[in-house]
Amino acid sequence: MKWVTFISFLFLASLAASKHLPRRYRHAGHQDTIAQATEVTPDEFRGIALVISSQALQQATFEEVSKVKNDIVELQKKCAADEKSDPECTKPLGTVFLDEICHEQEIIAKYGFADCCAKVDPERKDCILAHKNGTPGFIPPFQKPSAEEGCKAFEADPDQTMGRYVYEIARRYPFSKTSSIFAGARKYKEVLTTCCKEADKDACFTEKATEVSKYLRKEFARQKQICSVHRKLGELPLRALKVAQLSQKFPKADFPTVLKLTADIVHAYTECCKGDTLECLLDRADVSKYICSHQATLSSKVHDCCEKSLLEQGDCIAHSENDDKPADLSPTVREFIDNKEVCQHYADNHTLHQAKFVHEYGRRHPELSPELLVRLGKGYGDLLEKCCALENVVECLGHGEAELKKHISDTLEVMKKNCELHATAGDYLFQNELLVLYTKKAPQLTFDQLYEYTKGLTKAAAKCCHEDEAHKLPCAEKYVSFVLGEICREHEMHHINKQVCKCCGDSLTFRRECFSGLGPDPEYEPTPFASDLFTFHPDLCTADPEVLKRKKQKQLVDLIKHKPTITDEQLAGVIVDFQGMMTQCCEVADHKTCFETEGPKLIERTRTAFGES
Repeated sequence: MKWVTFISFLFLASLAASKHLPRRYRHAGHQDTIAQATEVTPDEFRGIALVISSQALQQATFEEVSKVKNDIVELQKKCAADEKSDPECTKPLGTVFLDEICHEQEIIAKYGFADCCAKVDPERKDCILAHKNGTPGFIPPFQKPSAEEGCKAFEADPDQTMGRYVYEIARRYPFSKTSSIFAGARKYKEVLTTCCKEADKDACFTEKATEVSKYLRKEFARQKQICSVHRKLGELPLRALKVAQLSQKFPKADFPTVLKLTADIVHAYTECCKGDTLECLLDRADVSKYICSHQATLSSKVHDCCEKSLLEQGDCIAHSENDDKPADLSPTVREFIDNKEVCQHYADNHTLHQAKFVHEYGRRHPELSPELLVRLGKGYGDLLEKCCALENVVECLGHGEAELKKHISDTLEVMKKNCELHATAGDYLFQNELLVLYTKKAPQLTFDQLYEYTKGLTKAAAKCCHEDEAHKLPCAEKYVSFVLGEICREHEMHHINKQVCKCCGDSLTFRRECFSGLGPDPEYEPTPFASDLFTFHPDLCTADPEVLKRKKQKQLVDLIKHKPTITDEQLAGVIVDFQGMMTQCCEVADHKTCFETEGPKLIERTRTAFGES
């Protein structure tokens, strides 16, 4: 059976299984009017209007964006008081936002939107969305005020200060979710509230504001990865993964409900990725409202999330713990293996039966990663293809069950070995191992890129290897998938090599296995030897320990790029030789002369070992 066929059912089956069609099959976009925008507080509505205006008018000044935002807010107040007070009151909310933007003749002429505003919807909206530019550098880097200046501004006008913060973030990330920007703003406000009371404001900001920046970068990177997959591979891989995730998060949910939520969530991804911030927000809010109004049949773990504001609910639910399994849930899924009638079910609807397997297996096994569940789903489909063509169906399926269990044990064994290596080697040496592997796989990447990617994988090991068995594998696959997603986003922007292209383009859930199987890039032309390729300076003896580690790692990467076919024995020999030279030269008073003498000797011995001289 074709893999694409398995995933494509997720949309079609959801239509058949649920009375609730995804929104785009009911009507084009939300029809709520601005007068009906009462599910959020006035402050939240102002924030939404600011985000949408800032993302649409990226190059406009804060004052210009504020003018549009204020007009929208005033209209909302007017319409809420009297829905008949203005023709705009009865229009869909999305239309009103665009009308208000296009009403500002000077602004739209100044920033090139006149042609768009001359169109009628939906062409007008599509035209305005097409102007969004998320390319780094399109908006110049933000010039951060000093801690003292920031505190004075915050104390003088907190609302204005936070508004400027939201504006600066939103215009640089025009495809980001409103909820993420709001979350970052809440965190930054806490930083201001805390650090402005400190004597050493600069030190406080350096620590705490940096953490907010890291949070936002990671949030935006995750969103960009989803959009990258959506753009390159389509909705189907996202649907498959979401079925597995929801089956684990809501083990009480029946199959049609899981399919309904999957279709709605992935549709929200579609709106978010094309930059329709309002539809993205409203679609996500619909999902949250559905979940919160069905807690009894979905999950007991989302109650606290559902007490939050509508804009906070979605992210909170996404990060909530999986619900407890129903007490009456059988421990196994024997009905998918021990009964030859499964072949009839499979023949009636290949994809639906296969997806039910993922759903039933997933709700029973929260300790498995969603990625592994999707891989098992494909394996089960392959098994049925093979066994249902034979007379001894049940016997064949029995053997196949062992194959599925072996795939699980093999996956767990890979994780176990990596955790054991990390426990033995520690962060630094573990990262060095990864630097060797990934420099061979993708030598076209710069040292800084390789360093950051392998640092991410090292952090994954440091975090996930200490989780309990119920969380270890989901944690590991989640963080490793994120790092590999970043490599694939880099490849999308700047081609790395053919083997990386294949791993990034073939399958989302098999991506880790694909990368793990890569060897040295067969088409890579090694860096030719040059006298300045390996240089040894006296600061190797005096550098800060962390700086020294990075210098050594840079030389390690340069060595691999020069000799990507280096064996473990050769590499170990070079490392021992290098360490010996460092010890010798750092013990003598004249480090410089020693390195100038011993460095060339080390290089010559290394080249001889490589058969280059």
